[in-house]
Amino acid sequence: MIGVHVRQARRGFTLIEILVVIVMIGIMMAIVVPHFRVSNAAHVRDAARLLASDLELARTKALTTTSRVRVVFDVAGQQYTGYLDDDRDSVFAQSAGEVNALAAFRPRVFTDGVQIGRGATPDVPGMAGAGAITLPNSRVQFATMGVTDPFGTTGVVYLRSSLDATAVAAVSITGAAGVRVWVYRGGAWQ
Repeated sequence: MIGVHVRQARRGFTLIEILVVIVMIGIMMAIVVPHFRVSNAAHVRDAARLLASDLELARTKALTTTSRVRVVFDVAGQQYTGYLDDDRDSVFAQSAGEVNALAAFRPRVFTDGVQIGRGATPDVPGMAGAGAITLPNSRVQFATMGVTDPFGTTGVVYLRSSLDATAVAAVSITGAAGVRVWVYRGGAWQ
């Protein structure tokens, strides 16, 4: 059969079709991505929640091991470290062995522009004290019963964004080892 042309089905995409799809994806990403950006306030709040979680973990470890646990805050290094009195002699050498014995968390360095500090924010309600850390000697210790040691020790650790002075959060610790996260919004602690 001469003269009969068989048309084959076209398969695939042309270069122009692919470019149009890529441009459309780019436009959609330009619209959507800014909405997923994490704010400085969210970074500070998340760091405060992690700190509160670590303090609860340290308290629980003191209860379950019937050993003292200490969490030390280092403003210069912008970090905190937990220690477990594994030999139960009530003396902390703050050694690598005591860090490893806790095994709950290693030294935590604040990231994402979060640092220990409070800027010009007022005291957390009911927790007066000057400075970024109001705990004695910038540390908190949990006794074998899970309460602060010495009993009744209270304090606050303030966190702020180095990029946004209005992004501030705090973690308070009561004498009975209650831990609470506070966020400073609209001129008040919440």
